[in-house]
Amino acid sequence: MDGKYTVTDVNQRKRFTPGGKQVTYYDIYILTQRGATGSLRVVAADYDIETVRPKLEELAAKLDMPFEL
Repeated sequence: MDGKYTVTDVNQRKRFTPGGKQVTYYDIYILTQRGATGSLRVVAADYDIETVRPKLEELAAKLDMPFEL
């Protein structure tokens, strides 16, 4: 694996707010170098590489933290 994690799957989803507004978001699933798995939910408006990459790096670090104890 290059980097700290690998994206294993991405799913586009739609939900409705209590007010009836439709919201599109993406669920991004990762596998870290240490074998931990996790997911991040991102609203469509924030779904770009500059916004998502740091969040995925932070998630990967949190998931792998117990392996460093």
